[in-house]
Amino acid sequence: MKMLFCILTLLSFYCHSFESSDKTELYWLVNNVERLELLRSDTNTPESTVVDTTRLLMAALPQYQSNLELAQRTSISRLLKKIPNSCTANRVKTTERLNSSIYSLPLNIALGLRLYSQQGAIANFMPLDALNNTNELISLPSLFTGKEIYTLGINNGRSLGVFLDQQIKTLDEHNLVIRNGHESTLSLVKMLIKGRINYLIEYPLSVNEALATLNTSTKLDSLEIANSPDYIVGYVACSKGEIGEKIIKEINVALQQLYQSSDFYHAHIRYLDMRDIPDFNQAYQAIFQVEIPMKEPYAAQ
Repeated sequence: MKMLFCILTLLSFYCHSFESSDKTELYWLVNNVERLELLRSDTNTPESTVVDTTRLLMAALPQYQSNLELAQRTSISRLLKKIPNSCTANRVKTTERLNSSIYSLPLNIALGLRLYSQQGAIANFMPLDALNNTNELISLPSLFTGKEIYTLGINNGRSLGVFLDQQIKTLDEHNLVIRNGHESTLSLVKMLIKGRINYLIEYPLSVNEALATLNTSTKLDSLEIANSPDYIVGYVACSKGEIGEKIIKEINVALQQLYQSSDFYHAHIRYLDMRDIPDFNQAYQAIFQVEIPMKEPYAAQ
């Protein structure tokens, strides 16, 4: 990691004028090894909403020479401060992160984080007063009432949005298992299956992808979390300063065009359960402020 930082810092100095021989250099920081390799590949095969929308955005910025670099999730804020021509995609906006970077218009919409546990755990082991009358989790602290040895697995440096981040901060340290590394979501799903943690908060799509990768028939129970947002928005975050502001302005122009494209819309819905598409369509129109750009009926994949 130190070597990567040194290399990128040196490159930023050489490119201090923000010009290369043909195109402007732009470093995209990626915190996931598999995602990095997919973005570096020449194929346009659909992979995930984050990969697909990031590809579309980079293609919509032909004035830039996009260089993809691996970075630990916990190092991204520091790198954005140090490297003036750097950005990262699918970043949740928080007050703390606004100190180190500036944000684009929305890039991605993800529906509904949920609480996951082993099959049967909700019915048999969850505290009786943890659920409301609509079978939603009242709050994260309610999980541990009378269950002090239970644990919630989280990714180090990841934001789950202000609402859930604030609740996590109120939990005792011994109720948290903090996972580092690039493949942390997959690792946390493994830990949940093996009983090394009791709970995990994740998007349904991400859990389904992890279970498919593990090639397991294991089923997990899940709950909605009361008063949590119906969706979370991911943005592009870039370094503060004159260079970053220029990049963000051009990214915003590209995004406003992408919102109206069928490819961008399908980069989201092709990974959704058909039952979730009506709710997603409402979010798409509300967040992106455009009509649904689908040109033909969507067939489930």
